[in-house]
Amino acid sequence: MIGTEKVLYNIEMLKDTQYYSEFTILAMRNKAPLSRPKKGIIRKGITGDVIKKWGRKYFSPDINQTGIEDFTPPGQPYILIPYKKVKNRYKVIG
Repeated sequence: MIGTEKVLYNIEMLKDTQYYSEFTILAMRNKAPLSRPKKGIIRKGITGDVIKKWGRKYFSPDINQTGIEDFTPPGQPYILIPYKKVKNRYKVIG
């Protein structure tokens, strides 16, 4: 079915990965009011799932881990990051 989500495997990031730069539209959306935009870096050690949804692969980080606030919107840790941003920068852990 379209829109259903399938977890392919669990991963851990091996390198810091730039998800977006400080001055993109995505950075402006992910900043708290009256503060500077965050740098959008997925830190080494962040874990999550690679999922398939809408016929494409995405990285969905696990919530409640240190460093997730560097690349997620305030109060919204549930995000889907395009797989090409994390490709070849992780190891499979499950």
